[in-house]
Amino acid sequence: MTTSCENWVFLGDSLTEGIGAGRDNYVSELAKLLRADATVNHAVHDIRLRDVNPLTFNPYIRTNLAGFLDADRHDGGDALWLWNLASEGRFIDGDRQWLPLLSNLAPGRVFIYRGSLESVIRPAAVFDQAWPAWVPRSWRGLVTLDPRCFFSRGGARRIKQVLIDDLKQRTRKRLLASRPGRPLYDAATIDAHYVALLEALRPLGAGIYILGLIGPDEDCFPGSAAQFATVNARLRAIARSFGAEFIDWAADGEFQREVQPWRCRDGFHPTREGAQILARVLRRRLNADVPH
Repeated sequence: MTTSCENWVFLGDSLTEGIGAGRDNYVSELAKLLRADATVNHAVHDIRLRDVNPLTFNPYIRTNLAGFLDADRHDGGDALWLWNLASEGRFIDGDRQWLPLLSNLAPGRVFIYRGSLESVIRPAAVFDQAWPAWVPRSWRGLVTLDPRCFFSRGGARRIKQVLIDDLKQRTRKRLLASRPGRPLYDAATIDAHYVALLEALRPLGAGIYILGLIGPDEDCFPGSAAQFATVNARLRAIARSFGAEFIDWAADGEFQREVQPWRCRDGFHPTREGAQILARVLRRRLNADVPH
């Protein structure tokens, strides 16, 4: 008896990898939906890989990848593998590092959700280092002033986190009000990295899906919504020029109905419920492309 195997690959940052100890993400939720679908009569395996620094991860073991495998218990031979290669704090220019792996996987589908981290409007001091003297040095990084996704469950630790986060948000908004901020990458730079990535993926012959950016909460990230809209318009055009499919999550009716509960308190990352919403939208859009 012969068996078949298909690989789908997901590229992105923390919005695809997930955050916190649970790493709730739409890729894993999509795997659950496919396993529960009676019309999908093969195993669906969910594997997450990310690069790590071997010096900080474990100085005694030479390791540059960390991963988690959620294997389908009902493995009957034929299988669909969902490879989540997203990694928090990494940018689109790093995705080409996965090409040797992708060449061997020969994925049938590649999904790209890139540009959110790069498009958030940051205080000008992040780039020119002209920080006011009153801003603590430990707050002067790229994301160190971003809102916390969640706090500790209780006690003095939670109180401390709440107070510090409030001060950081007041500081960040004051900095943005005093001088115009800008994104880490402008839209043209994101374009260039997307084109380079898509050109590198072209020889694989995979179906390419560019996932439209979902703008962050405007109160948490002032000015970012307009930048996200600009980037999305350009990503749609890039998808068209490469024969890729552009999936605009934010335009989906289900997403629009349930948009309020989908975010963490930082106004940026999906909660578990948010990941489930995104997975349902993606599953519906992929209905004809799922092997049965």
